[in-house]
Amino acid sequence: MSKIAISLISLVLAAALVFLLIIPFWSSIKVLKQELVLKKEEATKIEELLVKTQQLSQEYEEVSKGAERISLSLPNEKDIPRLLVQFDALAATNGLLFESIGFGDLAGADQLPANQAKRTISSFLSLPLSIEIMGSYESFRLYVDALERNIRSMDINGIKFTSRKIGQGELSGIFDFSLSVDVYYLK
Repeated sequence: MSKIAISLISLVLAAALVFLLIIPFWSSIKVLKQELVLKKEEATKIEELLVKTQQLSQEYEEVSKGAERISLSLPNEKDIPRLLVQFDALAATNGLLFESIGFGDLAGADQLPANQAKRTISSFLSLPLSIEIMGSYESFRLYVDALERNIRSMDINGIKFTSRKIGQGELSGIFDFSLSVDVYYLK
């Protein structure tokens, strides 16, 4: 065989190898590159979803904190034990002696028809309270300020006070305070 024939046969074999091996391999590389691009796009979308999920999770936490504050501000019931603790703790914190508390219509508002229950704000019920405390005027002022900032929704409707005397008409600087308060709750 001549050199030309060997060259032609080698060229044909090389071309056959290219068509049989290299072109399918090259095609599979192109397919793999396309799959790689698709996987990168999917990874980017997943990262975006993770960021969005984290944002939604943070928003949910903020909303649930707000909902918790609302439920503390306007509970579904009167929650008298917690009220007692709150009013007593606020009095003690502000240097007052908590003497008594009176609850108006404990059973009545829940059993009355909705149009007869005492309603002061559209769909909220209120529980009228009378609170008796003793102490200095400054302590009382701090107590009223603490009630104002308290998370529980309430209104002070009236304040009465009398001065205590220490003897022959001398004022002691100590007062007996009587508060009328409406505490709100949901039905």
